[in-house]
Amino acid sequence: MKAYKGFNHDMTCRGFQFEIGKTYTHDGEIKLCESGFHSCEAPLDVFNFYPPTALFAEVELDGVSEETHKQDTKRVSKSLIVKAAIDIAGLVKAQVEWCSKKSNAALSKGDSSTAASSGNYSTAASNGNYSTAASSGNYSAAASSGYYSKAASSGYYSKAASSGNSSTAASSGNYSTAASSGNCSTAASSGYYSKAASSGNSSTAASSGNSSTAASSGNCSKAASSGNCSSAVSSGNCSSAESNGKQTIAMVAGIDGRARAGVNGAFALPWLDGEQVRIAVGIIGENVKADVWYYVKDGALIENTAVYK
Repeated sequence: MKAYKGFNHDMTCRGFQFEIGKTYTHDGEIKLCESGFHSCEAPLDVFNFYPPTALFAEVELDGVSEETHKQDTKRVSKSLIVKAAIDIAGLVKAQVEWCSKKSNAALSKGDSSTAASSGNYSTAASNGNYSTAASSGNYSAAASSGYYSKAASSGYYSKAASSGNSSTAASSGNYSTAASSGNCSTAASSGYYSKAASSGNSSTAASSGNSSTAASSGNCSKAASSGNCSSAVSSGNCSSAESNGKQTIAMVAGIDGRARAGVNGAFALPWLDGEQVRIAVGIIGENVKADVWYYVKDGALIENTAVYK
């Protein structure tokens, strides 16, 4: 059985080390959510267990239990082969293909196409430039592939993923996830514990809700997170990260970036000291002000209220 699995950045899952191309066999009885190797049939369901910024892979399962998970397509197997790494764009395309085989899914192909699905556990997938996918209902998912495409999902535990330059993914509902891949793409997620991830130069990720996360990758990209205990991480030179709310964290992993944080929050900005990379840390109330943009010059944090207001 083909499936998809998420990993930490060191290719571990719950302390077990995996490697691309390797086969693994569980010694003992398998039981869903307890023992054995776990993965998901539906590609976007991996976001239920790992954030969009994690590592993902296509896997092949053998000795699969008949047990099914109520909230998604999580399965447990006796053995697992880690076939190949897959990124967000690949997951979106795989979701479109998976949806085409399911009778309870809405699938539309072709430029300017539209797919809409309504109801609990529903799925919508659209493939083609300027295409749109919308899914409404608890545990729903929406995937759209193609330039300028859009994916929107509404409902608790919902997921939206869009792949293609200038594409948009929006997800609304607690524990929701939005992932967008492509230059100038946008990902927006709303709800407590929600996650938004956008990959590509000049891309944007925005997440709203307490304990939410926004991550953006690419030069000149932006990450913004709103809500208490939320975090924002932006990767790429000239990128920016901001987190609004109490006890928030903002981090830029790139040179010539900008950051700001809310009350009782903090942020970190790297800078070059010759050939040495150093980190400037701003702690609200100690060496920087709340809700004010800063950049680094010669190791010092400088206010920059005229940029990224």
